[in-house]
Amino acid sequence: NGLPWRDSWAAEKTEVLGIKEESLEGVEDITKAEILVSVGRGLGDPENIPLMKELADKLGGMISCSRPVVDLGWLPATRQVGISGRTVSPVIYLALGISGQSNHLAGMDASRIIIAVNKDPSAPIFNVAKYGVVEDILEFVPELLERIKQRQTA
Repeated sequence: NGLPWRDSWAAEKTEVLGIKEESLEGVEDITKAEILVSVGRGLGDPENIPLMKELADKLGGMISCSRPVVDLGWLPATRQVGISGRTVSPVIYLALGISGQSNHLAGMDASRIIIAVNKDPSAPIFNVAKYGVVEDILEFVPELLERIKQRQTA
């Protein structure tokens, strides 16, 4: 084989402690969702996640996220959309506070209707969105939830 080899480099210097498998048991599969409420760094604080989950529940969808949210430890990797996460194609993809870097877009651009809410009017997410709202998600989402609740009681 031509590669130099010494017996002193043998395998006993390596010890396999175990193989960690990602278990999806009991975890919602975001790839099967018809509606995804996806959150990005615009979330600002992990304390805002319950508000976003409430919106996802009211819409009959699931919560997903961009990579920074996973990197910050706010949501598990099973919720991540993008090249280094999962590829999704829901009917509705609600992107909340997601700037829309190319590796994220590659994981969700097959969504039928993309709705983006971001306070930065030049965020790349608006280039793929069918509908866009330039607004802080922490002001937009509570208002949207209020309107949904009013409709449900009407």
